[in-house]
Amino acid sequence: MAKSLLNLPHEVLHCILIYVAPEDLAALRCCHALDEFIEHDSLLFKEIYQKHFDAKSSNTDFDWKAELQQLVRLEKTLSSSSYELKPPKLQDLIEVVGCVQRLLRTASVDGCSSNIAFLVRLIQRQSCIGILCNSSLFEWATEVKPSRSRLVGARIQHQLDVDQPVGNTASADDSDSDVGLCEPLSADISERHGETSGRGSGAVRKAIHVPHATRLQGQIHRLSAKLHCLYGVPIQCLRIPESSSSSDQGGFCFNAEVNMHPFARSRVYDLRQHSEGTLWGPFVNDGSQSADWEKIEAIMIILNYNVHMFTDKYGTLCSNLIPPWDKPFVGVTPDSLNLHPSKSSIERPPSLPEDLQDPYNVSGTWMRVVCFLDYRELFTFNFSEDQPLPGQPRPPIDTEEAIRFIIVKLQVTKIEKPGENDGQGLPVVHFKGSSNSALPPVDYNANSKIRGSVRLTPEGEVRWTTFSVFHGEERWRSEGIQLGGVRAARGILGYWFDKDFDEYGPAGPTAFWKGNSPLIWLEFFNANICKVSNDVDFDVMDDF
Repeated sequence: MAKSLLNLPHEVLHCILIYVAPEDLAALRCCHALDEFIEHDSLLFKEIYQKHFDAKSSNTDFDWKAELQQLVRLEKTLSSSSYELKPPKLQDLIEVVGCVQRLLRTASVDGCSSNIAFLVRLIQRQSCIGILCNSSLFEWATEVKPSRSRLVGARIQHQLDVDQPVGNTASADDSDSDVGLCEPLSADISERHGETSGRGSGAVRKAIHVPHATRLQGQIHRLSAKLHCLYGVPIQCLRIPESSSSSDQGGFCFNAEVNMHPFARSRVYDLRQHSEGTLWGPFVNDGSQSADWEKIEAIMIILNYNVHMFTDKYGTLCSNLIPPWDKPFVGVTPDSLNLHPSKSSIERPPSLPEDLQDPYNVSGTWMRVVCFLDYRELFTFNFSEDQPLPGQPRPPIDTEEAIRFIIVKLQVTKIEKPGENDGQGLPVVHFKGSSNSALPPVDYNANSKIRGSVRLTPEGEVRWTTFSVFHGEERWRSEGIQLGGVRAARGILGYWFDKDFDEYGPAGPTAFWKGNSPLIWLEFFNANICKVSNDVDFDVMDDF
């Protein structure tokens, strides 16, 4: 076969080989002559790549051969492993996340992306979906006994074995971990929440060292959480494999599905994670502004659960409230927001230098969702007498949250050069606007002026900061990260909190996104707000 192929003109041979599947190309290099031909036909790799993937890259230095080989390795890695029954290797996760990010950066945003179709086909295999479930949140859910956490009425009863830390443990000498809530709490938080708090009985609890995840495990946790966030459809139920079952688990069957929202809710409302180092936002607790993907993952899970509970309860009338989180990998592509330009966006003078134009597509109408616990339950959860030791998580909780839907209109006010602590790739954009309650129709905590800024973090993520202004005075603040990067349609996930950084709260999760058409929101609420407000009981929100 090889001899007959080589007798063909090279142009004809090239036209034949471009129809070979990427994973089969290596098998054709079965003799020296074919191997040499394929190796030196650089255009062949480009055409095969463009036949199977989006050809968006305008980079003349794009290595078509290397990228195609990496994607073949990615498919083989995910096809040959069952991540339901075993955790992924760190190197596998590094390669998977790297390939996913590159495919998303070059994905078409016209709704027919070959890159996204390829990723969905790979990740949604039953053997691969488990690669998304290896953060410390999912690890915790597989190890905590459900009987350890109960909600009785409005009171939270909790008890965790202090000799049974969450997650895989390491020796006490391993002090390099920096894994979200698995790491020892900072000194100021330890003092506020246990060591010398003086709450309740007044007993002084001495801080002890709790074994925590190793740096290697921490990298796996964070990479898996980041991949889950990019995947974008929150996994609400975790299927526990049979290998985790044990006969001494108090009658609880581990070969079952575990709801993730109680664990995500516990992490989101644990006020110990809000500190100066995290900027009270979804950042790592070191002041670097690095995104904490495990926090963002928990926010994504709990907001998705609350929104779907609301829309399921009140029917199809509220179906348009669902954020764009229902399709894997959709909306996390840079520039996907540009498909739906806002009619209210400001006209940019042609004489304005390009680097001073708004690169984030801020101006326009946005939809926002805010969730919160009743403050009495938030306070009990964080400051009751029986507190977990430093480094241990609070128990999972089933407490029902309140939810608000808000329409936000923004307009750019100023664009300036990035500061020394910002990412230098894009300018800082400042904006102002208004925030008005959509559901419930009248809510004075949601009706306010709003101002804020968008900037790059040093690692290149898009950071949004907002302030809610009532009668000229700032009251609430939020910090968030835009999933997918600059002008990505998936939206911003983060925390809202007291602008004075009150250690006793309140605080909670929030998200906002631009949607397909800003006018749809206004038409929907103008036509249906009376009917929705008559059907929905918003009394739970009055306690905020």
